[in-house]
Formats: sequence, C-alpha cells, structure tokens
Amino acid sequence: MDLRKVEFDKGFSLDFGASEEKRVYGFTYENFENNILKNQMHYEIEIDFKNDNYSNNYILEINRKQIFINNQIPNFKIEQIADKAAQTIFPLCIKVKKNGEIEEILSCETIKKRWLLVKEGLLKYYKEEIILKIIDKIEIVLLNENLLKQSISQNWFFQLYFKPLYVDYTEKLRCKFIWDSPVFGDQSIKYGVVHTIKEHYSLDNKISINADGIAIDERTIDEIRTGYKFPKSKLSGEEQEAVVSSMNVDYKLYVEDRSIFSATGTFETKINEKTQQKIQVELYHFPETSSFRPWSDAVSKENQRIFESYQKEDNDIIDVMAVIREKQALKPEPERILGEPREKIQLYIHEEPVAKEEIGFLGKIKSIFNKNK
Repeated sequence: MDLRKVEFDKGFSLDFGASEEKRVYGFTYENFENNILKNQMHYEIEIDFKNDNYSNNYILEINRKQIFINNQIPNFKIEQIADKAAQTIFPLCIKVKKNGEIEEILSCETIKKRWLLVKEGLLKYYKEEIILKIIDKIEIVLLNENLLKQSISQNWFFQLYFKPLYVDYTEKLRCKFIWDSPVFGDQSIKYGVVHTIKEHYSLDNKISINADGIAIDERTIDEIRTGYKFPKSKLSGEEQEAVVSSMNVDYKLYVEDRSIFSATGTFETKINEKTQQKIQVELYHFPETSSFRPWSDAVSKENQRIFESYQKEDNDIIDVMAVIREKQALKPEPERILGEPREKIQLYIHEEPVAKEEIGFLGKIKSIFNKNK
C-alpha cells in the first residue's frame, strides 16, 4: 500500500488551523524508578478553540477536570491545597503564537479574583505555619503574570501540547529547538531537540512528528534538583559529571487542520550509578465518535491563497474595481446609434404547444440533478 506524501502549507511548513470547536483530551503522567512505578497522575482537559478576529492567532479556553493521583482524589493536605490553587487557574484563556507556543495569558485578572476567594477559605481551614508559607508561595505565582506563565509551562500537559510544531521543517524535514522540561517538578532540564516530520501520512491518516533530544545542561543532577540556575561546580573548577538525560516524544496531528491528536513521550535521567528515573507522559484526544475527523480548513486556505494573489509586491491590497475601470478605459467604445435603426428587423418564433405531464418521483430526482448541472 502506497502512502500519500504530506501536503505542506507553504514550502515545508505546517500551519495550525483548528476551527471553533471543543475537544476533550486525556492526560497521564507516570514516574518510574528502575522501571518500578512510584506514582501516577491522570485527568481530562477540555479545550475550546476560538478564532481571534483581530489577528491570525488563536485563542484557546482550557478547563481541567478532576485530577487523580494514584487513582485517588488528592487526600493529603499539601496535595489538596495544590489542587485548589490549580483550580483557580481554570478556565484558562490563552493566546497562541502561530508556531503553537503560548504567547499570552488573557485571564490573569480573573485568576487573581478566583484566588483571593479560595485563599480566604483556605486561611479559615488551615492554621499550620508550614501550610501558611505554602499559601504565600502560591499567591506570589498566581498574582504575577510572568511567574504564572512560567508555572503553567512547567505543567506536563502544557509542556507537550504547546510546542513549536508549526514551523518550516526545510527540505531535510527537520528543525532544531531547545526544550526546558520539568523532569523534577519545578526544576527543569535543558535539552537539545530535533523535530523530524515523516514524509508520508501514517496508516491512520495522521501527520507524524518525532522530537528526539539529549540533555545539554551543564549543571549536575544535584545542582538541578536543588534549584541552581548555573553550573556551580564547573564555574568553581570542580570536575563533576553534568546531568545525563534523554527524551523522545512522538506527535500525531490531524491532517484536516494539523491540530494535535496525540503525544506520547519518555524522559530518562540518570540519578546515580544505581538509580535511573523514567517519566512517561501521554495525551490523547477523546473523539465523540470512532469516525470523528475535525473540520478541514482547506477551503479557507484556498480563499486566503486567492486573496494573496490579488496583492501587489508592496503588499498593498489592490482596489479590484479600480483595476476593472482601468481595463475598461483601454477598450474602444462601441459605436452609438441615435434614433430608429435604418432598417427594421422582424423576428418570428414559432411555438409548439407543450403537453403537460405529471412528474413522478424519479422525474423529480432527475430534475434536481438537471438543476445542478
């Protein structure tokens, strides 16, 4: 069976084109130590795609449903507080760049108002000093737009979903990026990553993109876990082994609008000579039906292509009516004859009587097709 080649939008680039619709994704996180599962988390996320009427960007409203840790609702105090704080973020409204990354959080003011109400309830219920310190740290993040954006990017779902997938892959069908991935919660490892797009659509009619990378971080594993932002041991002249870690993520995109159908990734990190950590993350779209396909933007892309063809080299939009008037001015005007014509012309059309027939069901069907010719 011959597979079709991927049709790029321009050159070797992909454009995001999701129509206004809602989708539900399932997300799973699993953390292994020497291939033994240590903890697991899963939840569903609903994404409402909305077009930005004032630019070519997209606005997404994201709502997270109940989170489960090791198949249970959070029951420890710290987990409960973290969950309640996270709930104030949703619904989250964001603007997305053309390449697929988050550009701006549009619901910051709403998040602040939600948090102040939630905080009031937490302070009535929790009195321990350590809990109060945690609440203060959460508030610093939620009330600062830059810190909030950074915190959201350290969430594994957002880490996978909002990557620069809509770029020019060049003739080699690949491009390079740097990922900062939250392997240790709020402490990330820096990876040098190559995105490679497969030349052909998959058997299930999807676009396949692989992101493969290795750690380029100069910090040691201990420096990363303790929050150092620079390679302290290297700068002090000590010979310490930099972190050893690798990652691999497979994406599948819908052909119709290049939106994400799934992403499955593995991040493996050497903790020490005896311990290897592995994180597995997965997100999948839960379609309404087994035959679901998103709305295609083929028509809108063709309309855009036609529109762009009517633009000058200096990108000013052509006044189409002005062009028509210019062309008409170049045509010679037809001779005008005033008064009656010199010779009168008479035409006679013979009409045959038409017999009326009753049109049956098949005749009506045929008439519909005749009208459509």
